[in-house]
Amino acid sequence: MTAHPTGTEQAQALTEHLVRRGLASPDSAPDIRPMTGGVSNDVFAVTGPGLDVVVKRALSQLRVAQPWTADTARLDTEGRALRLAGRLTPAAVPQVHDLSDGYLVIERAPHSWHTWRDDLMVGAVSLSVAEQLGHVLGTWQRTTAQEPHLTAEFTDLTVFRQLRVDPFHDAIRERHPDLAEPIEETVAVMAEARTCLVHGDYSPKNVLADPAGGGVWVIDWEVAHVGDPTFDPAWITGHLLLKTINEPRYAASYAEAARTFLRALRTETEGVVALDPAQLVRQTACLVLARVDGKSPAPYLDAEARDRARTLGRDLLHHPPALITDAWEYLK
Repeated sequence: MTAHPTGTEQAQALTEHLVRRGLASPDSAPDIRPMTGGVSNDVFAVTGPGLDVVVKRALSQLRVAQPWTADTARLDTEGRALRLAGRLTPAAVPQVHDLSDGYLVIERAPHSWHTWRDDLMVGAVSLSVAEQLGHVLGTWQRTTAQEPHLTAEFTDLTVFRQLRVDPFHDAIRERHPDLAEPIEETVAVMAEARTCLVHGDYSPKNVLADPAGGGVWVIDWEVAHVGDPTFDPAWITGHLLLKTINEPRYAASYAEAARTFLRALRTETEGVVALDPAQLVRQTACLVLARVDGKSPAPYLDAEARDRARTLGRDLLHHPPALITDAWEYLK
């Protein structure tokens, strides 16, 4: 994400907060730059003597064309979820420095790191990243399924409904009334599931990767909750399908990344968390359709690609394959 200079009032308020919290000295003048790339938060890169952090504030009205509001308390959810994930997999998430007064202050990734989405968009498909994401997600799912007390603070689904169910599942049901039955079944299964911790936006844009082949960080936990274990793997798989539609010449690599990710996930969760293949297909199909006909369409898809994505999502719901990895056959 790119950073640019910010306004005086925002900078002053943010600096005062960092000083109050002991993260910046009273005589410091940190460099504060807004970071682009998100619709639901104000995000700033803040640097200064002994300081290199990312600071977030949640927006009540998201930056999208359609009306879309959400509870700003999700910032507290994000901070608490990052702390939990940090206890389970310390190397896979940034450290939380502060969570108070409407601000979330977290460790900033090394400047050489970038999002996995950026790599995927140009066909640089790292199977190592896909495998790491499977193992990390599997660790979260297995541990929280076995130790449900860890997720006692994540039972409120209000923000998840505001930021996921309403703009994704409900929106496409209105747009495609003939698909109401499988979409409603997806939502019903999801609503009943209280299986494990769910990130809720486990997508390539929220994965920061070390280009030298090291680790990964998973960021943006604002809709974290206890729920359906198919939701997060559907997000990775669905985005790999969308990337395939956008860049068909890399189809084989995207498909192999999906298989690698799912193998690693199942290695971690086998015997503890069962991934319902039918629900995984439905969730993935809903995501694909939502990135065309939901409230937050994928900006990189042109008109032809949007038509192909729409057709794929509809086909997956009307004629579901046995396994989600078979979805690539639908694109041939």
